[in-house]
Amino acid sequence: MKHSLRKKYIFFGTILIVGFLVFLMLTEKIFQERIIRRWNMVRMSELTEEVLAELESKDWDYEEAGVDVLAFENNVSITVADLDYKIFFSTRIREKKRGILGKKSQNTINENQESLDKMGYAFYSDFDDDSSASFIYVRRLEEQGYLVLRTSLSGLKNSFLVMEICFILAAGMTLICGCFVLVWLTGKMVRPIGEMNRVTGQIARLDFDEKIELKTGQKDELGELADSINTMSDHLKKAVEDLKEDVENRKILVRNLAHELKTPVAVIMGYAENMPSIAESCPEKLGKYCTVISSECERMDALICLMLEVSAYEEGAKIIAPSLFGADELLEEVRKCYNNEFSDHQGSYKEENHISSQIYGDKRILENALYNLIKNAVRYGRKDGLIRVRLWEDSHIHFSVYNEGNNIPREEHEKIWDVFYKRDSARKRENRSFGVGLSIVKYAALAHGGGVAIHNMEDGVEVEFFISPEKNMVCYKNMS
Repeated sequence: MKHSLRKKYIFFGTILIVGFLVFLMLTEKIFQERIIRRWNMVRMSELTEEVLAELESKDWDYEEAGVDVLAFENNVSITVADLDYKIFFSTRIREKKRGILGKKSQNTINENQESLDKMGYAFYSDFDDDSSASFIYVRRLEEQGYLVLRTSLSGLKNSFLVMEICFILAAGMTLICGCFVLVWLTGKMVRPIGEMNRVTGQIARLDFDEKIELKTGQKDELGELADSINTMSDHLKKAVEDLKEDVENRKILVRNLAHELKTPVAVIMGYAENMPSIAESCPEKLGKYCTVISSECERMDALICLMLEVSAYEEGAKIIAPSLFGADELLEEVRKCYNNEFSDHQGSYKEENHISSQIYGDKRILENALYNLIKNAVRYGRKDGLIRVRLWEDSHIHFSVYNEGNNIPREEHEKIWDVFYKRDSARKRENRSFGVGLSIVKYAALAHGGGVAIHNMEDGVEVEFFISPEKNMVCYKNMS
C-alpha cells in the first residue's frame, strides 16, 4: 500500500529515534568540556580543604601530614610554595628537584591575581587538540604563599574513547530495538484500524453481518470507535430493514388500493355506458342507475378519505391537540354513533367505565378510534351477540371493545392492524369494509404514546388500545 499508515508510523518513529540519538551525541560534545571543568574544580576545591585540614592538624609538618597519600589517592600533584614561587613541599619529583613552581603554575597565579585577592583561589583548565586536558587549582595561603593542585586527563583519554564507543554501540542497539518495537507497536495500532476499514467497507455495501472484534478487548479510543461502528451498523441494519419493509408495505398498499378502487370504477363505467340505451328503451330504470353510480361514488369517496387519514397519521401530519375530558363524555359520543349507525344490531350493548379521573388526549381522535373498534366488533361479531365497551386505567389508560364470536388466529394478531388487511376475504361488498379502521386505531394509539393489543376470550375477542396518562404523555410527530 503506497500510503500505508503503518509505514508512515515506522518512518517517522525511526526519524524520531535517530534524531534523539543525534541530539544526545551533540549534547555530549557540547557540554562535555564544561562538565569536566566544573567537576574537576569542585573536586579539587574539596581536596584542597582536606589538605589544609591535614596540614594544620600536623602543624604544617609535611612528612607527618601524609599529603602524599592524598595526592596518590586522588591522582593529583600537591605543591606548597611561598610568594616567590619557591617550593616548600611538592609531590612532583621534577618540581621538587627544581625547587621552584613550573611555568604553567606561575602563569596561572600571575594571570589570576585579582581572583586570588578577592576569592582566595583560582582555577585554570586547558583542553588541547587531542582531547587531553590539564587542570590547576591554586589556593592563596595567608602569609605562607600558595597551595597548588594539579591533575591531567591524559591518562583517561583511552577511558573516554571506550565510553564513546560504548555510547555509539548503545545508540545502535537502541535504534535496532526501537525499530523492532516500532514495527510491533504500529502493527498493534494499525491492525484494529484495518479491521474497522474492512468492516466499514462491508457496511458501505449494505452488509451488516460482520462486527469489529478487538482481540485485546481494549477500552481505549480505538475500542470506543469500534463499539460506535458496531452500534452504527446495528442501527443502519434496522433502518434498512425498516425501509425495505416500508417499501414492501407501500407496494402492497398500492396494489390493495388499486384493487379496492377497481370494482367501483368498473361499476360506474358500466352503468354510465349503458345509460344512453336505457334512457331510450327503459327510462324508468335511470333512477336506479343513478342511485348505483352515486352509491359507488360515495364508496370511493369514503375510501379516499380513509386513505388520506391513514396517510396523515403515517407522515406525522396528524398532530394531536390534547385536552382534558371525562370518560363519560367520550362514552356518550360513542354511544350516539352506535345507536345511529347500528340500530339494526340484534345483540346487546354494554359499557364499563373504571376511570374516575379525566383523560388527557385528543378527544376527537380517541372517539374515532373507539368507534372503529365498535364498528369492527359489530361487523365480525355474532349478530345477536354482546358488544361491551370497557375503560380502565393502570400505568396507562385502556380502551377495549369485546364482541362475542370466533377467535382471531394467533398468526393474524399483527396483520390485522395493516392497511387493507381483511380477515374474511369472501365477505360481500355491501358491508362497505375496506380494512382500514384498525390501522387508524393503531396510529391513534401511537400518537398518544401507547399501543394496541388483541385478546382471544373463551367466547369472543377483545380488541384494545391504550394511551399514556398525562404525566407520561408523548405526542409523536412521526408514528410510522
